[in-house]
Amino acid sequence: MQAMDSEAKETMPRKTLAFFAPEHSNRTVLDAYDLYLHHLDHSGRFDITIMAPNGSIFAQKAREQGFTLHPVSDFARKLLLRTPQLWPILTATRRYRFDIALSHQAFACRGLNMIARTVIGVCHDDQFDGFEAAHRVIALTSGAADLAQNLLEDKVTVDILPYPYRCQFDDIVPLPTDKDGALTIGASGSFEEGDGLGAFIHAAQLLHQSCPQARFVIAGEGPLEHDLKELADQIAPFIDFVGPLTPEELAEQIDIYCLTAPNVPYSLPLCEMMDAGIACVSTCTHGPMDILKGGMVAPLVPIGDAFLLAVQLQELLEDRAFVERIKKSCFERIREEDFQPDLFEKRLLDLCNSA
Repeated sequence: MQAMDSEAKETMPRKTLAFFAPEHSNRTVLDAYDLYLHHLDHSGRFDITIMAPNGSIFAQKAREQGFTLHPVSDFARKLLLRTPQLWPILTATRRYRFDIALSHQAFACRGLNMIARTVIGVCHDDQFDGFEAAHRVIALTSGAADLAQNLLEDKVTVDILPYPYRCQFDDIVPLPTDKDGALTIGASGSFEEGDGLGAFIHAAQLLHQSCPQARFVIAGEGPLEHDLKELADQIAPFIDFVGPLTPEELAEQIDIYCLTAPNVPYSLPLCEMMDAGIACVSTCTHGPMDILKGGMVAPLVPIGDAFLLAVQLQELLEDRAFVERIKKSCFERIREEDFQPDLFEKRLLDLCNSA
């Protein structure tokens, strides 16, 4: 089979591909740049040119890995945003030089149409404004794809391609052996606006009244750390802020994981805790809805509803058998075909070849 794959790589004509990767502060999106670039390069089917801002982490990585790089200055980026017809001039590329352009930002799609025959947009959230200039758009979830089709009025082909996940754990992290011992409930985040940790703190305050023996921890760091700690000091001083932890360290500390963010197209921490066999509870946003199969794998709660989150957590604390079932279903779900890197690469290549 491998011999056939390598033979196909040799006989199939290579396509030219422009990979537009703007600067981004979200670590998950930057990791997605690496993910897409790795699989496109690994296929051996494309001559890839990276377009990235001068001095960006991704531009530096492209240089180190030997990719052709067209740096885009901040001035050029702002000018291209207003006058996309200048793309061939400001990027020093001729009209229709590329077979495909893959854009990780909507504003670039109009301009990339000037230098590529087919433009594929990758939307890493649910903000699809501007992607109408692309020929195809990649959404992470079925819910996001529905939004895209409604917003773009079916003028653009919308494909669903969730991020893959490579499992790191071999076994389910067990619950405490003492069946009457307290369980630990944890959450993690970037400590930024919209991470939902305030809702977790309020839920902990409510739950502590009926389950005082339960322990609560929050992992992570970020700009709002002081504000979150101040809120916890006022209403839930029993919460432990444990700082940034590796997936292994977090999985060792907690028995139940809560994802409380109101807008999550994809959650790596959720996947990591499922990988460890930690029982998970999440808000019903697009990413978790798909990952947890609409609540069939683990419970989903309404966005921002601290009371219902506390009710759900109390139900888990009072039923160890229920927790064990969720642990098993989370562990098995993340190992299903949907998350396999090989399947992601196949789907991505099929999408590019059909463009």
